[in-house]
Amino acid sequence: MLETTHSSDVAAQADGRSRLLSSAALEFSRCGFAGASIASIARGAGVVKSTVFHHFDNKEALYLAVIREAAVEFGQTLNTVLAIDEDPGRCIAAFQRSHLAHLQRNAEVARLVLRELQDSVSDRCVTLVKEVLSPNFQRLVGYLRDAASAGLIRADLDPAAAALTLLGANLLYFQSRDALAVLPGHDLADDPDAFSNAVADVVFRGLVARSESS
Repeated sequence: MLETTHSSDVAAQADGRSRLLSSAALEFSRCGFAGASIASIARGAGVVKSTVFHHFDNKEALYLAVIREAAVEFGQTLNTVLAIDEDPGRCIAAFQRSHLAHLQRNAEVARLVLRELQDSVSDRCVTLVKEVLSPNFQRLVGYLRDAASAGLIRADLDPAAAALTLLGANLLYFQSRDALAVLPGHDLADDPDAFSNAVADVVFRGLVARSESS
């Protein structure tokens, strides 16, 4: 009986934390860090304000937890799409599709991150980049570096520049999809997977014309 009660308490705490993170993601993305209200976050999660501080030490800890949760989820996806023993073109395309789907699935958090990065560099922004965003970025850079070392892609590739190109293309698409729909010369705004595949192809194969014999 005691064990059952303990399990129910743990489940209730996990559910409360999850609701707080969801409410906080919406509040932070709408109001920014400074404008976000802990009381509003608590109301959105259906809890009292003191419950927030039961789970998180302060507002900044809650803020970073919101972003870290999404980053950890995407990190797990990376383990399935970046495999050095698979065709690199397919892996890069799979990464692009997975990353764009992740942005769309976690739209509030993605907007929150972009808002933070566009502001002046603060201690909070530095912590966000170093502790939350860096592991997944380094995972992608490491994959590209290993693929180059294995002779699967160009040995003289700058893996960080390639990673930023892949990520930047998806972020532009995520932020500006509606505007891109009226941009002449393409029909990719309504097809995220086709966009991801096309960007991956440009990065993987480049722009230089190749002879049929090469």
